[in-house]
Amino acid sequence: MPDSSVILHRLPDEYVIARFSPSSDAHALAGEVIAAGSFVSVTRTPQEISIVCSSGAAPRGAELDGPWVAFYAGGPIPFGMTGVVTSLVSPLSAIGSPVFVVSTFDGDVLMVPGAEAQRAQVALTGAGHTIIDDEA
Repeated sequence: MPDSSVILHRLPDEYVIARFSPSSDAHALAGEVIAAGSFVSVTRTPQEISIVCSSGAAPRGAELDGPWVAFYAGGPIPFGMTGVVTSLVSPLSAIGSPVFVVSTFDGDVLMVPGAEAQRAQVALTGAGHTIIDDEA
């Protein structure tokens, strides 16, 4: 990637990652959270259903991890472009911060534990990325 700098929007709210059994009703679970926030991701694999949503919208009965802070690298980012996620994850790896990434058709959402948010922002800006705080 010729220019590895990315504009990141820090999304409002804190988020959780909720885990459900793969036999759970994904449609019902998704319906509970989609209306409750601006960023929601529902993913099903043979082993689980994972839902990323704002902490206040977490579905009941889930195994939860969080809180997490989310940064959106919006696009559209062309599918053939390489190195975007690496340019975001590398500085966080260098400071020992856990990372959770959700990719969408247009962009990527980079998540770090809430307790790591300030250190993550310093590492990301130090790596040449720009962060716009959408929390206001």
